[in-house]
Amino acid sequence: MNVANVYVDFKLAVEEGTSFFRVLAQCFIYEDSQDDPIQIGEVSLHLFYPVTSTYLDLFGEADCLSSNLSYSLISLDKFCKIDKIKGAVAIFHTFFLNEFHDERELRIAIYKKLEEQLSLLNVEWIVISNSQDQVRGNIINLLTDFSEVGYTSFHEENKPNIMLKKISRT
Repeated sequence: MNVANVYVDFKLAVEEGTSFFRVLAQCFIYEDSQDDPIQIGEVSLHLFYPVTSTYLDLFGEADCLSSNLSYSLISLDKFCKIDKIKGAVAIFHTFFLNEFHDERELRIAIYKKLEEQLSLLNVEWIVISNSQDQVRGNIINLLTDFSEVGYTSFHEENKPNIMLKKISRT
């Protein structure tokens, strides 16, 4: 499969009453034999800019949206202190590829495309959790793939594994 033809389409919406954006990233590939792209999966995430609110306000907003989002925020703060972040933070909730297109080479190409495009939105940190309700699909493959593309694992006992990566801006 030619992974050079990966495309990601982002749809952003403001979470009413918060400083968080809800993002749906639809993943497509173009195949030589077809004119139209084929949707092969999607990623859902939240995006926020720490410089717009205090940590306590962000944590309160995140906790109102989901306990997994607030746990990811707490974990990120332990790792790098949120109040020092100048760019945006993307917290992934789901990463789903349909089974027909769940190939390692393609997964890594999509991760890289997501990272490249998120850097254009001034994203400085990406956070991913491996809790069952946040990541659908083959979790072992996902964790291995994320480790291979530079994510660092942060884990506390009896809590979901969090993977973090500081990305460079394009």
